[in-house]
Amino acid sequence: MSAAKRPKIPDPGTLSRNWCARLVQGDLPPVLLLLPPTRGEEEPWFADRILGAARQWARAQEDLDLLECDGASPDFSPEAVLNFLGSQGLFGGERVLLMGRATKALTKSAALLKALQAALQREDAPRMVIHASGSTKVVKALAALKGVGIEKERFRRLYGDPPPWKPHDFDASEAAQFTSIEARAIGLQLEPGAAGALVQLVGNHPSELVRSLDHFNLLGETKISAARVHKVVSHGAEGDAFQFSDAILSGNGRTAFRCLRQMEARGLRTFDGKRLAPRDAFGLILSILTRQQAQTEAVQRSMLMGKDFQTACKEFGVPAGGPPARKMEARIRQTSVEHLAKIRRAILDTERHVKVQGWRNSLRALELLALTTHQKRGTS
Repeated sequence: MSAAKRPKIPDPGTLSRNWCARLVQGDLPPVLLLLPPTRGEEEPWFADRILGAARQWARAQEDLDLLECDGASPDFSPEAVLNFLGSQGLFGGERVLLMGRATKALTKSAALLKALQAALQREDAPRMVIHASGSTKVVKALAALKGVGIEKERFRRLYGDPPPWKPHDFDASEAAQFTSIEARAIGLQLEPGAAGALVQLVGNHPSELVRSLDHFNLLGETKISAARVHKVVSHGAEGDAFQFSDAILSGNGRTAFRCLRQMEARGLRTFDGKRLAPRDAFGLILSILTRQQAQTEAVQRSMLMGKDFQTACKEFGVPAGGPPARKMEARIRQTSVEHLAKIRRAILDTERHVKVQGWRNSLRALELLALTTHQKRGTS
């Protein structure tokens, strides 16, 4: 089959939604194996969601013999599964086995793996949904199983970067499109740029994206702009990211490096309480800095055109009073038009180092940013 005629493989979000729609209606195949991808990083959240859909349907059935188990739980009992696989349903009824995180259990119990393989060859075997992760021999053995009605799905992580043909459209990324669909499902409308901004700030993990949408839902939001995403998500950060931005915009390299050392030691806490490692926090840090730089540059430009500070702040969404206004005023006193332009170029270089040139250690890229934008003066 030529590349032009090869059927398009659905993205993980679409694949999981299709399966969930089937399973909640009771359309379970004889066996569904949820496995890691052959290439790329695994994303178990999709498998957990599919198991949840199967569980929702199965628990609503009165005449169903159901066994649910978590293979990685300390309370997991191989004997319970062995007995279930070897028995017949109550009064000849239908049986269903739902097994999450099966790798650990099947690795510890060779008898359990053999019983599972044998059950697949019997006509009276229960229908099964099994999730196995990792690259162990057990997973490979499950992936090699063949038989009538056995279906296998593999789930990788969502792509967080825009496609090559739309490099500057962050809403076009796989993760952003997933976010938009999930938002519509709970009655939220994301305006252009909002989904891409959320992915840049939170990352491409579906669990974090869905949790962020739930947070907006709890706030009573219905229509969400990119600016609103930045305000809610960014301002929930622990403070280190804003301190780093202030230091960069003031040309204070010493404080910027101190912030990076603190982030390296303890990570960065997001608005929803999750603590990010420095590598995962790169997008959040750079997004906050970019927004702060653009705001500062806009206010300064407006003042150079003759407007007073309060009017300039209101024009570009900066509170005209309180700590934000005092910070902005001090920042403008300490920097110049040339320095803000230099920071803008340095931000683009930093993003290029990590996203284009593939620097593995994003913290080093932020260190270079702090060094490049440092202004030599006695107070730095």
